[in-house]
Amino acid sequence: MTATIAQSSHAADEALAELLFSPEGLADPFSRYHRIREAAPVHRSTLGSWVLTRHDDVDEFLRDKHVDKNVYTWMGGRFSGQWEQHHALRKLAANMLWANPPDHTRLRRLANRAFTPKRVREHRALIERRFDSLMRPLDENGGGDICNDVFFPLAFSVVAGLIGVPEEDAPRLRAWIRDFQRVFEVGMTASELRAANDAARSLDDYFGELVRARQRERGDDLLSALIDTSDKGSRLSFEELVQICHMIIAAGSETTTFFLTNGVHQFITHPDQTDLVRADPSLLSGAIDEVLRYAPAAHMIPRTTMSPVDVGGVTIPENARVMVMIAAANRDPARFPDPDRFDVTRTGTALMSYGLGTHFCLGWRLANLQAEVVFSALLTRYAELTLVESPRPRTRVAFPQVEDLGIRFRLIRHRDGSQVSA
Repeated sequence: MTATIAQSSHAADEALAELLFSPEGLADPFSRYHRIREAAPVHRSTLGSWVLTRHDDVDEFLRDKHVDKNVYTWMGGRFSGQWEQHHALRKLAANMLWANPPDHTRLRRLANRAFTPKRVREHRALIERRFDSLMRPLDENGGGDICNDVFFPLAFSVVAGLIGVPEEDAPRLRAWIRDFQRVFEVGMTASELRAANDAARSLDDYFGELVRARQRERGDDLLSALIDTSDKGSRLSFEELVQICHMIIAAGSETTTFFLTNGVHQFITHPDQTDLVRADPSLLSGAIDEVLRYAPAAHMIPRTTMSPVDVGGVTIPENARVMVMIAAANRDPARFPDPDRFDVTRTGTALMSYGLGTHFCLGWRLANLQAEVVFSALLTRYAELTLVESPRPRTRVAFPQVEDLGIRFRLIRHRDGSQVSA
C-alpha cells in the first residue's frame, strides 16, 4: 500500500513539474491536470504545497470555514524566509484579496457597492457604445487583434470609469499589472521578482497620487464615495484605498480581457457550437458558463488552512499551502461528462471559475455583462470568423493566457441590425 501511494505521488509530482516548468506542460496544461487527478487528486507535492484537482474536493475545500488566505503561511519558507523585504510581496499581503474576516468582511462590504446588480446593469449602454467604437477599425480591415485592440481597452475603460482613472494611462498600468501578477506564479524567477517589485512601487505611487487627488477634491466616482464612506464608524485608510484601486483595475481589466478572448477563441475553434448559439440566442447564457468552465481566465488560486481540513479522505494539516486547481476541477469527468468537449448546451454546471466562499469574485456580474454584450454582437453581426494564426501563449500557470488573438471575419449586419449590402 505504501509503495502504491508513493508511486501515485511520484506520478502526480512528475505531471505537476511538467505543468510548472516545461514548455510542453505550459502549452498543454489540461492533460497534466488529468494525470494529477488520476494519480493523486489530493496530495502534498515536492514543492511543499498541497494540490487539489477534483471538482467535489475543490468545492468542499473552498467552502470550508477553516480555509483562508494567509499570506504569511503562503510565503512561509519561500525566498529564504525574507519575503517581506520585497515590495511586491508586501503589497500582495496588503491587498484585500489576501485579507480574511473581519477585515475582509469590512473591505468587501464597502467595495461591493460598485457591483450591485442595479449598478452593473447601468453599465450596459456604456459597454455597447465602447465595444462598437473599438470594433470600427477592425470592421474596416476585416479583422485584427481583438484581444489587445478591443477587449483590453473595453475592459479597462469599464473599471477605469469606476474610480476615475484616465483611459490614456491604460498602456503603462497594464505593463505594471502584468509584471506584478508574476507574484501569483509558483515558479517565479529572481528577475521576475525584481520586475514585480519595480511594478509594485509604480502602482502604489500611481494610485497613491490618485487617492490624494480625490481626497483634495471629490469626483463623481467610486473612489470619492469610498473616501467619504464609513463602516460602523471606521473609514478606509489611505493604504486600503490605494490597494482597492489596484484590485479593481487589475482584476477588472486583465481577467476580463482574457475571459472575452478565451470565449472568442472557443467560438472560432468550435464552429458547430457557434452555429447553435446563432440559431438559438437563448443558449448564450449557457455558452458563457461553458467558456468559464472550459477555458477560465485563472487556472489556480492559492489558499491556506487555519486548522486541519479533511478533503477526499485525506487530512490537510494546519498552516498548509494549497494550490487549488480551478481549471482541473472544471474538467473533472466525475462532474462533467466528456469534460474536454466544448458544449454550449451543457446544463447543471456548478461553476467555480470566479472562486467560492469568502473570496468569491466581486466583479463577476460586470464581467458576465461584458461577455453577454460582446458575444451576442459578434455572433449576430459577423460571419466566417477565423484565426489569422495560432495565438501566442503566455508561459504562466496561475494565469496562462495568450498574448494576442488575430481574427478575420465578414461583417454581415450593421449595429442597427440592418443587413450589409452585397
